[in-house]
Amino acid sequence: MTTKFDANVIGTGQSGPPLADRLTREGLKTAIVERKHAGGTCVNTGCIPTKTLVASAYVAHMARRAAEYGVDGGRKIKVDMKRVRARKDAIVRRSRTGIAGWMKDLPNATFYRGHARFEVPHRVRVNGDLLEADRIFINTGGRALVPDMPGLSEIDYLTNSSMMAVDFLPEHLIVIGGSYIGLDSRRCTSASAAK
Repeated sequence: MTTKFDANVIGTGQSGPPLADRLTREGLKTAIVERKHAGGTCVNTGCIPTKTLVASAYVAHMARRAAEYGVDGGRKIKVDMKRVRARKDAIVRRSRTGIAGWMKDLPNATFYRGHARFEVPHRVRVNGDLLEADRIFINTGGRALVPDMPGLSEIDYLTNSSMMAVDFLPEHLIVIGGSYIGLDSRRCTSASAAK
């Protein structure tokens, strides 16, 4: 059985939620589809978690410089990466939960959890449901591109997604790529490691 909608928003990354909100406020019956975590790259593996890690690194950096400001810390500053990660995870979870709740509570909208696949133009399948809409907006976000580099397959490496699960300070790190997420990753680790 096919459910008809006026619009279908695939993905709840940065532009999906405001778009779905606007469509429903205009009275359009809207399907919202999310394959994994609400919030997309920014909430889960980009802006929010990297800025959270940068904030922890900044606090560590400033604590190490406390004497310059006339403050005696009285002990050596130690970064507990397990607690840093737990803080980051809690902030990401709150953001993710907030966005999912917002999408589920939109009037005139139905939230689907699953992978959307086009069957024919204007119709996608999500799990066992067929969703049809004249307007389909694809907001699927991005994924890390692992380059075909000699030797890379022989070592353990991190992507922007897998790096978010690290609960230790890497002994050494090489960042390949100059995107904003790659640059934030470098800032997080270098500031935390600075002596």
